[in-house]
Amino acid sequence: MKVAIIHDVFIEFGGAERVLLALLSLYPAADVYIPLLHKKWLEKLQQHTKGRIISSWLNHIPFVHSASILLKPPLYLYWEQLDLKEYDLVISSSHSFSSKSVLTSPHTLHVSYIHTPPRYLYTEYNETQILRRPLMRVLLSPLLSWLRVRDFIGAQKPDILIANSKHVQERIKKYYRRDSAVIYPPVEIPKKLLRKNPKYFVCVSRLVKQKGMDLAIKACNQLKTRLIVVGEGAQEKYLRSIAGPTIEFWGRVTDEKTGNVWAGAKALIYTSIDEDFGIVPVEAMAHGVPVIAYDSGALRESVIEGVTGMFFETFTQEALCLTLSRFGQRTFSEALITQRARLFSEKVFLQKMKCVIYRNIL
Repeated sequence: MKVAIIHDVFIEFGGAERVLLALLSLYPAADVYIPLLHKKWLEKLQQHTKGRIISSWLNHIPFVHSASILLKPPLYLYWEQLDLKEYDLVISSSHSFSSKSVLTSPHTLHVSYIHTPPRYLYTEYNETQILRRPLMRVLLSPLLSWLRVRDFIGAQKPDILIANSKHVQERIKKYYRRDSAVIYPPVEIPKKLLRKNPKYFVCVSRLVKQKGMDLAIKACNQLKTRLIVVGEGAQEKYLRSIAGPTIEFWGRVTDEKTGNVWAGAKALIYTSIDEDFGIVPVEAMAHGVPVIAYDSGALRESVIEGVTGMFFETFTQEALCLTLSRFGQRTFSEALITQRARLFSEKVFLQKMKCVIYRNIL
């Protein structure tokens, strides 16, 4: 069986890229199509595939990876013209650049894993700075309308759509008018917990506005409690400027060292706004760490109130401070927390993906 695995872009490493690597473990000889592939991630990708890695001419434009928002229209056209009719199976991993739009033949099974319909095209919260300005949104309205039409047409092409959460499944139904299955993204389950005496709260995230990290910092400033911030992003300078003496920035931590971060954590504070799924809370739970989360998006699909964590329902400093204070009066079972995380393991993800593919490939 000839297989192609395609992914929107690979310019940072997050939950969508973890899904890509998991899919490659199913089909390590698959050809991989990624039009924008940052060279710092190429070696990591090569470790997971024996097939060809095909990028586009766009990948050779200077500074293209820091200005990918400007390439959304040509990337839509790239995917629409990419002919994959020679393949028996195509698996697309799609979020904001519509890799689901590729051309396939009648005998090809095309399964598209949808991390979310592109946020910037619809009414969902998005990080695209230029679109937050009313005047620019008006000026770009014809382009956005054209892209919405292309995105809708592209979503009709795959044989099967898979959503990464029930929350995203609802968006798919609303914007694409199609049914979809739900298969949660995979999380690595450690063989051994490294839990030590918990002594700090932790935030692990890209440092961007959607992740709401300023709220966590302000709350921990007020309570004078220790907070470790792990991650990099556009808001780092601002977040450092508002951080008090109990806040520490550890930058980007490699996968190999994240166990040490979780080992001393009392809880993960997760303030993301309208999360598609939220891989970090499940990663925390896999290490036995409870989660304190803003109640939005798909987080109630993974975190169980009072069992694996706690929610605060309003996005305010007062609500988070109250929940942090209540958290100090509660105890959580590491066994129950890790048991919950195992439902989102890579083994479960691959079993469900194989089930969908094998049921439809013949």
